[in-house]
Amino acid sequence: MEGQKVLVTGPAGHLTAPLVRELAKDNDVWGLARFSRPEQRSELEALGVTCVKKDLAVDHFDDLPEDFDYVFHAGAMVAMDSEKDMAHTFEVNVQGTGRLMVHCKAVKTFVHCSTGGVYAHAEHPRTETDLYGATIPAYSLSKIAAEHLVRFISEQWEIPTIILRIGAVYGFDATGPAVRLDRMVRGKEVWVNPTEPRGASVMWQGDAVRLAIAAFGAGRLPAITVNFCGDEAVSIEDYCTYVGRLLGIEPTFKYTDGTYPAGQMDTTLMHEVLGRCETSWRDGFRQLAAHRYPEYELRDVTD
Repeated sequence: MEGQKVLVTGPAGHLTAPLVRELAKDNDVWGLARFSRPEQRSELEALGVTCVKKDLAVDHFDDLPEDFDYVFHAGAMVAMDSEKDMAHTFEVNVQGTGRLMVHCKAVKTFVHCSTGGVYAHAEHPRTETDLYGATIPAYSLSKIAAEHLVRFISEQWEIPTIILRIGAVYGFDATGPAVRLDRMVRGKEVWVNPTEPRGASVMWQGDAVRLAIAAFGAGRLPAITVNFCGDEAVSIEDYCTYVGRLLGIEPTFKYTDGTYPAGQMDTTLMHEVLGRCETSWRDGFRQLAAHRYPEYELRDVTD
């Protein structure tokens, strides 16, 4: 994609940061956020990104351009900050989404980032038509509400839209799996919810960026909802054990309901609409280990 004017909300996130770096090479990229950490704004501006300081909960968009070609809306109150004040979470994740979408109604595609956390737990890989759930109460409920609002506005204003239900993205910019690996490296227990099945559809950030860019060409009327995740289900135990073997560390696990159960999502529709992942979970975690723990010499692990 080249020569397009793109607005990315929440541009310093674990998916959006590498996405912005890629888009900024050949496009006019704008980033909208509160920028509570000034260094994030400086890093984006160094890439040529035009930064706009806005709070989705309260700020209006009268001074924001209306001529964006595409919007990638990832700005949100996320877990666990989302659970501190449910009203505020809904102001950001629902009302803020609606006001932004109406303001940017001239776009070729509005990409709305939802979450796999909208699904009820199931023993099978969840498809886009599976039942809603509320794994993380305020966050999940706000994302369910936002999905419905986005569909309504898309139809009302004839805005081509794609809703991405994002799973566990991991990589150099991500937290999630890396937090667990850091605990393992420090000799701490890694928490695992014992609910079966324990596999999750983890997605390497390089695949996530490539398929996110593909989403700009996949907006539809009525709006389409697509799972956005890795093709392989891997458990916390599996990837920690694998990275542990690379580093020469034996992980220890604590099985507890104090953390959330894993979930796998079906990627059949994603393959049709966006494409396939190219990086296996083992290749991805090997790259992550080499990047994150340069003090270790990675061992030769064949399986």
